[in-house]
Amino acid sequence: MSRSFFPAMLLLALWACNVACDRQKKDPGLVHPEISPEINQVIESNKNDHPAEDAVESVAEEPQVIEAAAPDALEDTFGSSALFGLAKADESMTAGEDLLQTGEYAKALEQFKIAAEIDSENEEVFFNLGFAHSRVGNTEAAIAAYQKTIEIFPAYGEAHNNLGNLFLKEKLFTSAIEHFKIGIEIDPEHAAAHNNLGTALSRQLKINEAVPHFAKATQIDDRYIQAWCNLGNAYTSQKRFKDALGAFQHVLSIDPSFPPALSGMQRLRSKVIA
Repeated sequence: MSRSFFPAMLLLALWACNVACDRQKKDPGLVHPEISPEINQVIESNKNDHPAEDAVESVAEEPQVIEAAAPDALEDTFGSSALFGLAKADESMTAGEDLLQTGEYAKALEQFKIAAEIDSENEEVFFNLGFAHSRVGNTEAAIAAYQKTIEIFPAYGEAHNNLGNLFLKEKLFTSAIEHFKIGIEIDPEHAAAHNNLGTALSRQLKINEAVPHFAKATQIDDRYIQAWCNLGNAYTSQKRFKDALGAFQHVLSIDPSFPPALSGMQRLRSKVIA
């Protein structure tokens, strides 16, 4: 072998070494040059798999503790103490209703207060509470109780009617009219709501709007003498004297001594004579 062969082989070996070093610098992720890129990628991705699995396992352990404690927690929350509370609320409601029947409104009010403290999402409790408050003269408290009733059950027509009456008493005619109208939307055959709406409109001197509601109330209940009197007074204001006379006569046929009808007849006579 000639002397020139060894230097040539040495140069070739150095060149190959330099190429390999350049590749390593250009692609530092190629940590396994003897393995194909696809397999090497799998190896690299698997390095990050275990921490993720550990995180999932640590989170998954927590619900097991909650599930183990859940039966005891439910028993504490909805167990005998809660049932006892509801029974007490029902007992107070019944006692309060009995007291209303006998006219003992202040005592009834105390019973409904107890029920409301226990059962704070029962519309009937707050309806009765509002009724009792109104009977003892607590108008603001009664309004708040009826508003709570409607908050719990918006379609409670009787609560809207009673709330409207309280606003009417306070001369808050716009609010009264609003609730009477809602009550009528809920129950179009609610005679009292029609009569009350007519009254509120009359207080605003809207007689022409009031008359149809007074008339509707008498159509629903032919013996609703207060509505008949209101209708007679409205007819008098419209100078429909014959219609007014008929309304008052109808009332007196039911109750000959009903004061509003007697005063209405007297006012009618003065209008006709004048």
